[in-house]
Amino acid sequence: MNEKRTKEIIELVRSFGTRYLNEELIACSIRLCIALGQNRKLTITRGKKEIWAASIVYVIARANFLFDKENENFLTADVICDFFGTNKTTTANKATVIEKTLNISFADKKFCTNEIVDSLSFVVTKGGFLLPKKVVESKVDALVDEVVYEMADEEEAREIEQFMAEKKKQEEAAAQAKKERRAEINREIAEKKRKKKEEEQVKKHDRQLKLW
Repeated sequence: MNEKRTKEIIELVRSFGTRYLNEELIACSIRLCIALGQNRKLTITRGKKEIWAASIVYVIARANFLFDKENENFLTADVICDFFGTNKTTTANKATVIEKTLNISFADKKFCTNEIVDSLSFVVTKGGFLLPKKVVESKVDALVDEVVYEMADEEEAREIEQFMAEKKKQEEAAAQAKKERRAEINREIAEKKRKKKEEEQVKKHDRQLKLW
């Protein structure tokens, strides 16, 4: 029974991920589905599968900072709950229970992307300084680029310049895609609010007609 319910929840999570998440985040979500299916303290056969699916996505979103507007995979609780048709409070509470039961925290390697794990991993330098791993690696890369550039001949220098220009172009394209994604999510939220307001106005009008 657990296996069947797990597969159903995975399909729900995958359908959400196809629209809002990248492949790595989808994989994290599915791993969490499987972990819950194997956990004896929580019974996923109880309760609505939509609430389980929404809560699983909520946990992954929180662990990977997706609720941060600066994240390129930015989400809101409304987007998650509207997709699955669940209540925000119920979803958030269930997510907290999942986190506590499975001891999920920030930078959990099983449920976080490599980027998040690296950004929250630290390195002790020879001088005894504690620095983020990502910062140390970026400094090393920058140093290598600088040394290579100084030692390169004219033809190699042009190749390096082209490489750096392409790299900058890719970063700008990623930033634009991120901006467009945010705009799309904002439009969806605005459209849902507009429809909700129209429905409330229609209901109000109907009540007034009944009173007349």
